[in-house]
Amino acid sequence: MTVKVRIDGAGGMPMPETVLKSTYVSALDFEPQERRMTIASDGTVQLTTEKTPYMVHVKMPVPLYGHLWVIADNMGEGYTGDFVDFVTEAIRTYVHYAKKYSEGIELSVKTKGHLEAAIEFEHLANRGMDTPDNRLYGLSHAIYAAEGALFERAQKKAYLNPRNDLKLGCNFFRYTASNTKYAQFFEKAFDFATLPFYPGRTVLEEDKYSYGYIDTALSYLLDKGITPKGHPLFFGHATSNPKWMFELDYPSLKKAAYKIAYNHVSTYKDPVQIWDSMNEAHDWANCFELTQDQLVDLTKTTTGALRDANDKATSIVNICLPFAEYVAGRYNCYGALPEKLRSPLNYFKTILEAGVDFDVVGIQLYFPARDMVQVNLMLDAFKALGKPIHITEMGVNGGFRVKGNAGSSWSQLDMSQGTWHGGWNEHTQADWMEMFYTIAAAREEIQALTWWDFIEPSFSGNGAFLYENENPREMFFRLLALKDKITKK
Repeated sequence: MTVKVRIDGAGGMPMPETVLKSTYVSALDFEPQERRMTIASDGTVQLTTEKTPYMVHVKMPVPLYGHLWVIADNMGEGYTGDFVDFVTEAIRTYVHYAKKYSEGIELSVKTKGHLEAAIEFEHLANRGMDTPDNRLYGLSHAIYAAEGALFERAQKKAYLNPRNDLKLGCNFFRYTASNTKYAQFFEKAFDFATLPFYPGRTVLEEDKYSYGYIDTALSYLLDKGITPKGHPLFFGHATSNPKWMFELDYPSLKKAAYKIAYNHVSTYKDPVQIWDSMNEAHDWANCFELTQDQLVDLTKTTTGALRDANDKATSIVNICLPFAEYVAGRYNCYGALPEKLRSPLNYFKTILEAGVDFDVVGIQLYFPARDMVQVNLMLDAFKALGKPIHITEMGVNGGFRVKGNAGSSWSQLDMSQGTWHGGWNEHTQADWMEMFYTIAAAREEIQALTWWDFIEPSFSGNGAFLYENENPREMFFRLLALKDKITKK
C-alpha cells in the first residue's frame, strides 16, 4: 500500500528535505516499517506500508517546543487510508490525548491554557487565517497540553499512592572511598546501584577473574543498605569485551559466555540478586557479527547460566532504542545488516516464543527525542509483553552535549538527539527527570528507575547528577524532593 504524507512548514512551504526524509510509518505499537520512500516535487512524501492501521512519525521543528519526533495516529485508532495531512492530524492526535489524560482530574492553569490555545489555533487555521503557521503553533500547544495532562494525572496517582516497591538507582562505576562526596551524595539519592561486570574489566584473560572494584564498591553498598545489581552478563560491544573473546568461533563464544555468566552469578550468589542477563542483543551493537538466531540462542544461554547459578535471582533482558528508528532507516551501530532488522519489541516477542526464561523487561531511555506522550504509549506496548519493567539506563543532557563515547555516526546518542521544552539546560534536564519519574511511578509495572551516569563525564553527555568536581546539578536536588512524594522510603 502506498501512503502519501503532506508536511507543511511555515508559510505553507514544504518542510526541509531532512525533515521529509525522516518520515516513516509504524504499527500502533511503534513497530516500524522499513522506510521506502519517494518525495514528490510538491514535497509530498510517499511511503509504502505492509500493515494497517498505521501511524506516521516525522522528526521536525515545533515552534516554542523543540526539534523532535512528532506522531499522528488518528486519535489512537491508526490510519487505513492512503493520505495523511500530517500537521493537521498531529494536532488532532495530541488534543485527543490531552482530553483523554485530563478525564477525572482538574488541569493546572498552564496545561488548560495550552489545550485551549491548541483548539483556538486549529480553529483559526481551519478558517484560513495564516493556516500553515497557525497549525504549527496549534501543534506546539497541543503537545504541551497532552504532556501536561499526562503528567498531572500521574502526579495525582503517584502522590496519593507513594510506593515502597519502586527502586531508584544509578550506575555505581566510580566509587573510591566512603568519605567522598560521590559516595555520600549517592547514598542520599538512591537505594539501587548497578555494578560493572563487563568481561572487558573482569575477565581480561580467559578463566582469570578480577573482581577488585566489585568487592570494594559492594562493601560500601551493602553497608548502606543499597541494593546492588550486576551488569551485564553479556553485551556484544567491542569495548566491553576482552580481545580473546573475539578470536572464538560461535560454539566457543557460547561456552565462554555461559562460563563467565555462571562464574559472576555464583561468585556473588548471596549479595547480588538482580542481574542484566543480556544487553542489546537486537541487531544494534552486534560486534561479534552473530546471526539473529545466534543472538536469541546466546540470550537463552546467559539467562540459563543465571538460573543454573542462582535460581532465585531476578533476570533482566535489556534493550536500547525502544522506538527502533534504526529499523525504519535500516542501519545499526556495529555488525552486518540482516535481511530484516529486528526491533527491541520484536526481539522480546521472539525470545518469549523461543522459551527464554527471564523475569523483567529492561528498557534504556536516553533522551529519545520524543515527547512524554509517545514515551507513555511506547511503555504500553512493552507492558503488553506481560512482565515487569525496569528502566535500566537513561539520561538527558543538562546543556551542550559532548559525544565523546559516540562510537560511530549511527551511535545510540545520534539516534537520541533532539531538543525538548525550548532547549536543554539544568532546568529542563531536571524537569524531564521529574516528569518521567512521576509518570513511571504511576505505572505499577515499572519497578526500577536507573539513571546513567552519576558523575561526569557521562555517556549521554552532560547527563550526570554530579559535575566532574562532584558538585550536584539541579536534578539531584529535584530528585531528593520528588522521591519524598512518590516513595514511602
